Amino acid sequence: MTKIDAHGLGYRELNEELRRAEGEIEIDGCMGQRFIASGMSGKKIKINGIPGNALGAYLNGADITVHGNAQDAVGDTMSAGRIVIYGNIGDAAGY
Repeated sequence: MTKIDAHGLGYRELNEELRRAEGEIEIDGCMGQRFIASGMSGKKIKINGIPGNALGAYLNGADITVHGNAQDAVGDTMSAGRIVIYGNIGDAAGY
C-alpha cells in the first residue's frame, strides 16, 4: 500500500503523487484539496480527511473511499467506478 501525507500539498501535487502511486493508496491529512482522482481509473484510494470540490469528477473506474466529510460535486459526470463517503456530503453529489 502506498501512503501519501497530504498535509501542505496543493491539489496539483497531490494528484501527481496519486498518478505515480501503484496498488492501493491511502491519503492522510486531506483538507480541502480539490479534483482528487479526477479522471482516474484502475486505482483503489482511501482518503482520511475532507476532500475538496469535484472529488472523482470524470472518474473512469477507480474506487474511492472517504473516512470523513466531502464537499460539493462529488462524482460529477463520472462514467464508471465507486465513491463511498463515511460522513456528510450534502445534496450535490453525482450530478
